[in-house]
Amino acid sequence: MLKLGGNVDCWCGKCNMILAHTIEAMVKDKPARVHCNTCKAQHTYKPNKPGETSRRSRAGEGGAPKSPQARKPRTGSYQDLLKDKNIAHAKHYSPKDKYTPGDVVQHPTFGVGVARVVQETKIEVLFEDGPKVLVHGR
Repeated sequence: MLKLGGNVDCWCGKCNMILAHTIEAMVKDKPARVHCNTCKAQHTYKPNKPGETSRRSRAGEGGAPKSPQARKPRTGSYQDLLKDKNIAHAKHYSPKDKYTPGDVVQHPTFGVGVARVVQETKIEVLFEDGPKVLVHGR
């Protein structure tokens, strides 16, 4: 059971790893403020590395990991969008270029994606790992 002054493993942004921290403040039964036992940095409690979720929160209420079928709609829509596209002619992403819905975009970090929603200065591009909002036309 977690308590003030007790230890908990959490993400330390200064050390860039999950390490033991001492709990300094609690909100109900969850740590709110901690300090790293390694570097002594004081920060909010972060149970996971930023951008990652725990197995428990990914699994949902059932407690079991999501089945591959549960993840299929996003991958399926990505594959459907790319089905009739020529990936060899993908535009290399640049925030200066303008994009239209259906454009195939090659991003240096996210890979190949398809522009879905286009606004004046933002586009939503569906990549294999999920949608990202990017700037364009600047």
